[in-house]
Amino acid sequence: MIALLLLVGAGPRREAEEEPRRDNLATAATDTLRGILKGIADGDYELYSRDFSDNMKRGQSRDEFLQLQRKFQRSLGKFKSMDYLGYYVQYGDSITLFKARFTREKHDVLIKLVLDGKSSHPVVTGLWFDSPSLSK
Repeated sequence: MIALLLLVGAGPRREAEEEPRRDNLATAATDTLRGILKGIADGDYELYSRDFSDNMKRGQSRDEFLQLQRKFQRSLGKFKSMDYLGYYVQYGDSITLFKARFTREKHDVLIKLVLDGKSSHPVVTGLWFDSPSLSK
């Protein structure tokens, strides 16, 4: 019975220790994604890619970014709002999930933002927008 009490007593403390990390991650990921979306809306490649890893920056040139921006405007319209859904950890990276709404898309758009788990500040190592409208 003493062992059971020790196990029960240890559980809530771990949850409490992880709570600030979760809150900090939610805030950092939300701020980072807002910058990316504002960069897309404004056609500002520097703002869009500000928090990208070197590999991400090498993977998309300014011209490719402008093509992405035109596709967003044509398919999704203007950004309206987003909600942070949560995160999970995979291979040491934090995969954060959001749902966003745009003026031309009647359904929510799922956004997956991957942040480097080893970095002390948000570094984007992956970014996906899941919407049937973008695949047309």
